[in-house]
Amino acid sequence: MEFILELLKAERMDKLRVINTLIMKNLILILSSLFFANLLVSAENLSKDCFRVQDINNWKAIDNQRLIVWSPTQSQPYLVTLLNRCPSLPFEQTLVFKSTLSRTCSHTRDTIFTENMPCHIKSIKKIDNDTVKKILAASKALVIDVRTLDEWNKGHLSSAKHIEWQNISNEIQKEKIKKTQRIYVYCQSGSRAEKAKQALEQLGYINVINAGGLMEAQELLGTDLLKE
Repeated sequence: MEFILELLKAERMDKLRVINTLIMKNLILILSSLFFANLLVSAENLSKDCFRVQDINNWKAIDNQRLIVWSPTQSQPYLVTLLNRCPSLPFEQTLVFKSTLSRTCSHTRDTIFTENMPCHIKSIKKIDNDTVKKILAASKALVIDVRTLDEWNKGHLSSAKHIEWQNISNEIQKEKIKKTQRIYVYCQSGSRAEKAKQALEQLGYINVINAGGLMEAQELLGTDLLKE
């Protein structure tokens, strides 16, 4: 009889151990979930480059990889850069934003849905109205990176077209661009851009601007750097 009681007692203890283990595992899972949720919220709160989708009252596509959105509640325009090119973006009438958090933020892989495809967000940057003017003005201009292909692949302006400076006279004539078109040329320091500018002016282009080096051009045109 005592042996049976001992067995029952041991069985009861084993069940209690199993129950306690399950409780601890579930508690750890709950705490882990809360911890990571708090990390996400903290990251969202710490990031200044966020907006609430419901606050957007206007947007404008700059090209197939960038758009500006306006949030009047924060009196702030934002430059949104997509992870990859989204071909239909400049032609869309309506966009749908999908956010992983309560706000759309940088580095969360939030998504913009166009009619044809989802376009993942790479970055969101607060900008001022002067930068908006620069970006919109540059979007109507032709921007040419006249550096080597290796330099281009290491990083270039998102709005730029690549033509090496020594080929610019031949290549630009294939484009059938109006002589009055505003053209920005840049290189690494500005010296090759100056040679490209002179070559274009010899062809009759009257609105060519040497934007200097890569960083200077980025500041002047208010655009993002891309890497292949």
